[in-house]
Amino acid sequence: MSSVIRSFSRGAPPSLPLVLCATPPALEQVLAQEGVAFVVARDLSPIRLRAGRFVVFDGRRAAESAVRAMLTPDQVAIDLEHIRREIKGSVDPFEALVDTRGALLRWRLEGGVDVVERASRRPRAALRRAVVDALGSAVVAAGGIWARLAAFPFPFRSAFNLRVDLDEPNVDDYFAFTRAARRLDDCRTHFVSTHAYARHPEVMRDLAGRDAQSHGHFHVIYRDRDANRRNLARADAALRAAGIEPTGFAAPHGRWNAGLDDAIAELGYQYSSDFQLGYDDVPFLPYRADLGRFSSVLQVPIHPICEGLFLESDACADAGRATAAHLTKVVRARIEACEPAFVYGHPEGRLARHPRILEALADAVAGESLVWRTTLTDFARWRLWRGERRWTLRSDGEGRFEVCFDTWSNQYSPALEVVRGDHVATVPLEGPRTSFALDHLVSVRRDPPAYEPRATRASKPRGLRAAVRRALDWETVTPLDELPETLIADRVKKYLRRIRDREGAAA
Repeated sequence: MSSVIRSFSRGAPPSLPLVLCATPPALEQVLAQEGVAFVVARDLSPIRLRAGRFVVFDGRRAAESAVRAMLTPDQVAIDLEHIRREIKGSVDPFEALVDTRGALLRWRLEGGVDVVERASRRPRAALRRAVVDALGSAVVAAGGIWARLAAFPFPFRSAFNLRVDLDEPNVDDYFAFTRAARRLDDCRTHFVSTHAYARHPEVMRDLAGRDAQSHGHFHVIYRDRDANRRNLARADAALRAAGIEPTGFAAPHGRWNAGLDDAIAELGYQYSSDFQLGYDDVPFLPYRADLGRFSSVLQVPIHPICEGLFLESDACADAGRATAAHLTKVVRARIEACEPAFVYGHPEGRLARHPRILEALADAVAGESLVWRTTLTDFARWRLWRGERRWTLRSDGEGRFEVCFDTWSNQYSPALEVVRGDHVATVPLEGPRTSFALDHLVSVRRDPPAYEPRATRASKPRGLRAAVRRALDWETVTPLDELPETLIADRVKKYLRRIRDREGAAA
């Protein structure tokens, strides 16, 4: 590798960016996740299509003959219909990748332990890998090079974080947890329910010195947009009053809806972490089909299985040991696959009373010099910075390539990864222009995570009671006098909650 600038051809289209023409939003989403350079041609204009050698189009949206008629002899057209056929799934991957619905999922873990959680109904990470592998293979087969910005700042190969959700007001457990988790102080992010902790100044003072973010005021996500806005604004005010400047959010129970996304964006937050949208994946911007654009709020996925699911499992004799074994296996597998290793848990009644889980996680990442021990906030900032980079990759025709950035910043140290099949070579990028010889690169094998439990769809509760609860957006967290009365369903819910509270008081 050399940073010497040579004479590269400016007449032929560059190897990258890819030019996207009449492609579904999901393709933009996964290319941004991967760090592959692309531009979007909004129409079949020869000038717009000239931005790159490889023009990717969707044969379901544009005729191949019309696209090819606009290309020069040194350009290559790639139809996404070929990618769909190669993946051979039961669903269109480009539709599944922008599906924001959740589903009740079941994981069968080692030792015969079943855990159930509501999370993304689609295996986003597997679909992303399938689309990118197929498209990269098509580009290489056509004489191109498949390269991307690395997922982490150089020289890191992975990242670790423990996300901590503070839901219940248990001060003793909170401080017991912080003592037990000292070895992970530099890589924890705390999402705070202010209804639980805003009245405990000793906890809020401690959190003000850590990476602390919003978990909402009441520990609930509403279907109603205005209710979500009120809940998040109330938490934001309480955090700021305690000297905490939130820029991130994590939804209670991992839930997500468009109204929640609006509320997060209106507060100016940079990121959220909601496993209804995706889990065990690299960050992405959700596609808002209702608005016809991508959200401005970055999603930072985590592993969705926490210690609480083991504690609730009847088949788990030792929940602490089982949780520690599972989470460390997840973390090790994702580190070895060079992907983010982000897990989560709850101090109150759980991690504080099962310190072996924290010790096992600390042991799993100890001494890993190529693992970035980071907060979710710092990681989100890096990913947003990476997503703003615009760059091209050109060839001199003799096996050398030049990476050229439109704008350069020394805030982070990015790297380029050249992918050849299941092998990856890393090129540190030290300035706005870096050149390298393809034949001089050293590649290492990279496989998907060796341990990635597969989820199956679990049965939803049935019957009239369950249907009524879903219809009324039933929850018992919000105080009765704060429930809205705008819709008929609101008024019915409030009436039933009043009856419930009376019966509870009488008992």
